[in-house]
Amino acid sequence: MQLFSWGANTYSQLGNGVKSEQCVLPVEIKTEKQLLDPNNIKLITGGGGHTLILTKHGKVFACGSNSKGQLGLDMDTQHLSFEEIKCLQPYHITDIACGWESSLAITKNGELLVWGSNTYCQLGQSKKMIPFTAIPVKLTVPNVRSVASGLRHSGIVTRDGRVLMCGSGKKGQLGLTDSNGMPLFEAQSPQEIPALEDVDNIACGQHHTVVMTSSGRIFAWGDNKYGQLGLDPSYFPSVFSPMEISLNLQLDTCCKLLSGWTHVAILTGNGKIINWGRNTYGQLGCHEYQRPFSWEPQIMNNVENATQIAIGSEHNIVLLGTGQIVSWGWNEHGNCGIGTEEDVRVPTLIGLDTKRNAVLVGTGAGHSFAMLSDGT
Repeated sequence: MQLFSWGANTYSQLGNGVKSEQCVLPVEIKTEKQLLDPNNIKLITGGGGHTLILTKHGKVFACGSNSKGQLGLDMDTQHLSFEEIKCLQPYHITDIACGWESSLAITKNGELLVWGSNTYCQLGQSKKMIPFTAIPVKLTVPNVRSVASGLRHSGIVTRDGRVLMCGSGKKGQLGLTDSNGMPLFEAQSPQEIPALEDVDNIACGQHHTVVMTSSGRIFAWGDNKYGQLGLDPSYFPSVFSPMEISLNLQLDTCCKLLSGWTHVAILTGNGKIINWGRNTYGQLGCHEYQRPFSWEPQIMNNVENATQIAIGSEHNIVLLGTGQIVSWGWNEHGNCGIGTEEDVRVPTLIGLDTKRNAVLVGTGAGHSFAMLSDGT
């Protein structure tokens, strides 16, 4: 296996050993197999200027900006290449997530570890007590199934389907309200949303949150300026409590829910992509005139047989069943990997060796990753 990265690299978040403004085409990352064997990589995800890699053996590696301790490594230094987070070695990590300057990890036992910036209590801790930390903190939320983080808030799903939120809620993104029905401006510790149950998937955008239940129902809340809640923004500019979205589509249990800053996508079990929200940069994979009501969830008609999808702040990377990778959306830093800096309006093959199969994709806010197999 070989690991490639492209896009923004101002903080060395591409892990390719150099610091640069950007890489508009995929560049191979040389790793020492005894330290990080590409064959063992399970998941790649990133924040604004940092990246985390999770291996099949439960180890976590990090690179990029560490200004708030988001790498879990020595503070005040950028890391040009991936290094193992040694303070996580006592744990077997099964899942990871990144906020803008924060990081989260779930252990095999369902424990939640958080580190990095806590300026808005997005780590579920008092910001006065812990403004930031490079040492992972274990939250008191048991049996965590999944976790997601946006710009200033985080969401947690437990194994019994409950949803807890923490961080900033000024735009309603926490889904929590006070006695007057107004949004809770901040939650210092994870607080449960009482109206939700049986939740399986959660995704956080810039100022919104969306969840999917095990039966395929979708609920969303927060800022809806661009229709990212799947609701008409002229009627619902923002939503303070979970509101169900009508998809008029039957979703199966294999679906995966994801969110960028202002758009949302669902990867179905049969390889279709349903998306909605902002389309200013082509985030929905089409020209704006083709989706005049971009808030309406629709199936993309120009992507089929998708097996994986990764979403950055405003761009999308999709792995197809053919082993090829297509991308679209915001491309200011070359994060779509097609060799230009112009926004990509429709799904376009990225600039990789098409004779080899891709097996994994990942993204940060403005940077992207792909794993390619050694054989054809």
